[in-house]
Amino acid sequence: MSPKRIAVLVSNDLAFDQRVRKTCNSLMESGWEPVLVGRRWRRKDTLNIDRPYPNFRMWLPFNTGPLFYLFLQWGLMRALRRCRDEFGCTAVWANDLDTLGPAVRASRRWGWLIAYDSHEWFTEAEGLKGKPVRKAAWRWWERRAFRGISRMLTVNGSIAEAYQSRYGVQVEVVPNVPERAEPALPMPRSFLGWPEDARVLLMQGAFMDRDRGALDAVRALQHLPDHHLALIGAGPEHDEASVVAKRLGVERRLHVHGRMPFEQLRRCTAAADVGLSLDRPTVDNFRFSLPNKLFDYLHAGIPVVCSDLPVAGTFVRTEGIGQVVELEQEDGSIAQSTARAVLALEAEGVSRAHLSQVAERYHWGAHESTLLAALHRP
Repeated sequence: MSPKRIAVLVSNDLAFDQRVRKTCNSLMESGWEPVLVGRRWRRKDTLNIDRPYPNFRMWLPFNTGPLFYLFLQWGLMRALRRCRDEFGCTAVWANDLDTLGPAVRASRRWGWLIAYDSHEWFTEAEGLKGKPVRKAAWRWWERRAFRGISRMLTVNGSIAEAYQSRYGVQVEVVPNVPERAEPALPMPRSFLGWPEDARVLLMQGAFMDRDRGALDAVRALQHLPDHHLALIGAGPEHDEASVVAKRLGVERRLHVHGRMPFEQLRRCTAAADVGLSLDRPTVDNFRFSLPNKLFDYLHAGIPVVCSDLPVAGTFVRTEGIGQVVELEQEDGSIAQSTARAVLALEAEGVSRAHLSQVAERYHWGAHESTLLAALHRP
């Protein structure tokens, strides 16, 4: 008997979205065969990636702005027709608001099951700060798309409450936690260019947007003369980190790495001493986030230093996995508060045994039943 097939839509590069990879694995274990659809950043990139299920990446002539989203909707609708005609899909899984419109259209037109997973509070994202017209357009689009769904997933309780009160839909929570796995073997520091005899702070992030804390971490090095900082990822603050470090005279203690395959990233994380999550509360999407990097650090066995935000800060305090940074307004004050939190963490310590015990309660398998229940009739 041929497997049930489900189209899984992503607006970003397929290779680095770990939540989508875990979702596809869970769908496979439950009897579905995913057909993963995303895009290529460059036309010369490969059409497919190495996954045990069909996948293909669209190339769009624009990467940002209104024309990008216009071509994205057109491209996704074409891809969904291909998923129906070539692969025999009978369901669709939309990841984030920019893929929901075509998914709703396909589910209504062809009677497909639909699921919607919002990885963030999309209309409160950093990219819409100070852009009221663009924000209003996305909220209009959201209201329109939400007419086609009655339930959804998101990443934490605060965002779930916001969506539920705004649209009256049933919202379940599946946090961005790793799959249960044996601890990763730490990457040799010599391979990474990290010192063997110094404390290494780590911040990872697939996209280090404005106010995600990478530059605050660089500034904190001024007050931590015996520490090094490693950044792994991409994004505006990731790109500017070396310039800021040179201006502050700490460039020799900064190690900047690009995005990595997941297993390599796990090994790098395990090689660090402290994990950093320093989002500023400049938009609600940051204020009420529970970053997946917190769980990556936890599963790697390293304690964390985290901004004192309503969700993330409470999680770190409640579970006793690190220190929180007092909320400050100015760059210099944030850097000093971050350094104090790092030193306090090192003075008090958090045992690996405790981190391991907490990690046992937060893994992907514990949420699979909630995840699969998100599929529903339009």
